[in-house]
Amino acid sequence: MHIIGPGFNSNIPLESNGAVPVNIQDQTSKSFYLPFIKAAAAPTYLSVDAAKGARTLTLVSTTGFTAGCVIVMMKTNEFFIARQLGAPAGNVVTIDTPVEEEFSVAGSYIVPFSYNMNVDGSVTPQIFQIGPVGVPSDIRLDVTMVVGHITDQTAMDDSLFGGISALTRGCVLRKSNANYETFWNCKSNAELKLICANEFSYSTKAPSGYYGATFVQRYAGPENKGVTIRLAATETIELVVQDDLTDLDSFIMLAHGHYVTN
Repeated sequence: MHIIGPGFNSNIPLESNGAVPVNIQDQTSKSFYLPFIKAAAAPTYLSVDAAKGARTLTLVSTTGFTAGCVIVMMKTNEFFIARQLGAPAGNVVTIDTPVEEEFSVAGSYIVPFSYNMNVDGSVTPQIFQIGPVGVPSDIRLDVTMVVGHITDQTAMDDSLFGGISALTRGCVLRKSNANYETFWNCKSNAELKLICANEFSYSTKAPSGYYGATFVQRYAGPENKGVTIRLAATETIELVVQDDLTDLDSFIMLAHGHYVTN
């Protein structure tokens, strides 16, 4: 947020306690929500410029590009995210969201990602992240909220993680730069409730659907943690899966926030 107060020569009077009056103004930079993702293949490149509004991308390679994967297209000061529809047709992939602005062959990087964290990290921890993900970038981000959703065909309660047994090592949320800054390690639904200040809810299974759980961790704002998680160009936020979560039907997390412009 920007804090706007009177200038040194302003005639605006001080508050009764001598404080400078201020107005709090929301950011006007571009907002985002980003899934926590894991690269499914090495970066590739456009072989044909992607025009504004395009719904297909022509790539140098389609290795790792599968139906439903998350596609991140990035250049120096901009990124674009979409989901892939169907299998590639030759070197062409179809996406569900029109390209926001032209991405030229020169300087563009495209990476396919998986985003469902129902993986087995019990032997080798599996890391899902938001941030540059190894692609050159000058983008800085402010993350203000993290939201997660779990689905399962087994009923959930506070003693479980989703619908499976409580975890042994837990899922770790951390910031990665030269070192790690750990925000939390969670092993059960009850711990998620405590971490998220009770912004946690179960949803009842529909006749042919799934049980669900949703959790929200808010960072920015004095009524929350009072801090924003800022990501520099080389930093990431990671969710580290250290147990076997393959019996969950899905486990997805998103980060909400905005671009840094100053």
